[in-house]
Amino acid sequence: MPLYWLIDVSGEEESNEVEIWAISEDEVRVIINDRFNVEFYVQSSNQEEDAKSIKVIEGVKSIESVNKNFKGKSLNLLKISVGNARASDIVEEIRRQCKYLVNIFEDDIRFSNQYIFKKGIIPSSWINLDVVDQGYINGYRTLRLNKIVSVDFQRSYFPQLKILAFDAFFYSQKGSPDPERSSIIAISVVTSDNISKVFVGEEKILVNNFLNFIKEFDPDVIVGFNSNRKIIPFLIERSKRIGLEFSLGRLNSVPRGSVHGHQSVRGRLNIDLYDLAEETPEIKLETLEEFTQFLNLPIEYDTVDEYELAEMWSKDRDRVLKYLIQRARGIFEIYKVVDEYIFSLSQLTCIPADYVLTASTGFRVENYLSKLAVEKNEVIPSRKEVVHVSYLGGMVKSPTPGLHKDIVVLDFRSMYPSLMIKYNISFDTIDPNGPIIVPNSAIRFSDKEGFLPHALKKLIEERRRIREKMDMLPRDSPERIILDARQRAVKVISNAIYGYTGWAGARWYTREIAEVTAALGREIILNAIKKAEELKLKIVYGDTDSLFIKNDKKIDELINWVENVLGLEVKVDKIYKTVLFTEAKKKYAGLKDDGAIEIVGLEAIRGDWSEVAKLAQKEVVEAILKVGVEEGVNVARRHINNLVSQKVPLKQLIIWKQITKSLEDYEATAPHVEVAKKLIGEGWKIQPGDKVGYVIVKGTGRLYTRVKPYFKANLNEIDWNYYVEKQVLPVCMRILEVFGIKESDLKSTLGLTAFFQ
Repeated sequence: MPLYWLIDVSGEEESNEVEIWAISEDEVRVIINDRFNVEFYVQSSNQEEDAKSIKVIEGVKSIESVNKNFKGKSLNLLKISVGNARASDIVEEIRRQCKYLVNIFEDDIRFSNQYIFKKGIIPSSWINLDVVDQGYINGYRTLRLNKIVSVDFQRSYFPQLKILAFDAFFYSQKGSPDPERSSIIAISVVTSDNISKVFVGEEKILVNNFLNFIKEFDPDVIVGFNSNRKIIPFLIERSKRIGLEFSLGRLNSVPRGSVHGHQSVRGRLNIDLYDLAEETPEIKLETLEEFTQFLNLPIEYDTVDEYELAEMWSKDRDRVLKYLIQRARGIFEIYKVVDEYIFSLSQLTCIPADYVLTASTGFRVENYLSKLAVEKNEVIPSRKEVVHVSYLGGMVKSPTPGLHKDIVVLDFRSMYPSLMIKYNISFDTIDPNGPIIVPNSAIRFSDKEGFLPHALKKLIEERRRIREKMDMLPRDSPERIILDARQRAVKVISNAIYGYTGWAGARWYTREIAEVTAALGREIILNAIKKAEELKLKIVYGDTDSLFIKNDKKIDELINWVENVLGLEVKVDKIYKTVLFTEAKKKYAGLKDDGAIEIVGLEAIRGDWSEVAKLAQKEVVEAILKVGVEEGVNVARRHINNLVSQKVPLKQLIIWKQITKSLEDYEATAPHVEVAKKLIGEGWKIQPGDKVGYVIVKGTGRLYTRVKPYFKANLNEIDWNYYVEKQVLPVCMRILEVFGIKESDLKSTLGLTAFFQ
């Protein structure tokens, strides 16, 4: 049977038509057509009577009685198959006409998702297909699917895809670009065929040339940065206004809005790297420049900020075009590093690669479980809102403040998933008379393997495989960085399953599972701490699934005890030469045995402090860890003195804050909200999720009256005292006060008393 690599699956529910875009083994792009009838299940207390009512509803193709599993119970249900109609319309009629209706399942699953789940296919994978040739449409070979034979799990590689990275600039003299009044001034592309090109000129000709290039090159993957929410919608709307159809997709199709805010491009994978930057915790300001730096890629940008684009377009057009092509190159190079991660995540979650990045962790978990449910004849529950009931989470042992040398971090590998597997914790195994007893809990479980433990075993095995591959790569290589992100993604999904069951919006909401698993985790850590104390080991900190212990040969004894008595895998995750703890939980910094410095929870890695504050704290931490407290004090004084001497560049003074809701919903007047209002009044488009950059200037009154957008301020206006007192001093003292250092020690030594009066 011929093999095909699946690019995307889409379809029309009302016509029952499915369209699959794929690449054959010999790298031919094909369209595979299939038919599929949506199915859902009805639970009735009188099947015979309700079946009579359902049969006569227009659009019901067939009805049959089937047995399905549902949370540990066997249910006899009516399977309804839909033909040439919308399932939602039929469900509405069933609710109106069926007198004995108890419940309806799987009526709210998207058409393409149902097809993927029930046909047993996996996106971004090689699949054996039995097909019939149907000729060609616009040069693409068209096939009719007879049968899906099997997924080829042995082929882990993907085909030679044609990649096109792109970016676009729009001209706006004042405020954010608006397709009603702002023109497209340039579009840049970089391709896998080593083509680098910028389209400029008269707007209609520019767009036409770009679209013609797309048709000629015919990419399988289109990659952008903030393309889903900003660039593609703008290009579509602007093209309409100049009399063009923005036919970015195959078969001359225009992109259309899809799930999770994604722009679906027919026959192509439309990947927005901004989504990946947004979910990477180490990246605080989601820019292409920061993402490139995070991946250690050697790409330089001659950055032109949006606020200066119009002026620069008039003064130095070559620089603007140079930056635009640099952006396309950066997007392309990042994609080359992350493509394997994207396709692996797609395979794991059964979400097509073009919108797997836009889906939240919760939806990725749900998709993974839904696919597995179909395989195990488990009915997928409908999503229903329930009242959220909170439960106690993981245990955190308060740190011992100060500097500690030679600290070993023990990591309880996949603790929550392992506990769920060990005690067979699942929605379908809860049994008041079950043989599996959970310590300190009245909830018992049966010994027949549960749905969730089965799901977790597959994830744990996948993570183990990834980590083995990581160990064969250089520590600083981009491939290792992204594989590390990939194993963390698998870890996040596996660890999120227990929390997912306690989320009120989850299909498989079962609060007892989340509660008992969290309680077990706390019990495990407490028992491990007790054993460590018996062994006279010094514990300086404990956090959820890890312990920080002073290095000692008895650590091996503790590890053996945890594995043999508690039955959990625990490994030495890190060794710190020196680690610094403040009094707060989840806030520390350590110098690792390989020379790298790791900072957790401190202001230095948060996005809502100025760069000068973050830099000062980071350098103070580094000085203390590598040299000592006295050097940390010297570093803090130097940063304060630079501010007093007004030697800090404006860029380091910018404070970035995110707008998290509509401006009207803010009750208190906050500086970033005030700046956002000013910018909106000047024509800038600010919406929830955007970040606003501002500086504090001299003046009197409340802080929000003394803020300016960073690009409208100059150094002569800056309130330097604010940056000393409210930015650099607080973050440095967060570290230095642990060692008995006072603010006055920093101020008086520099002779700055007059400055602070």
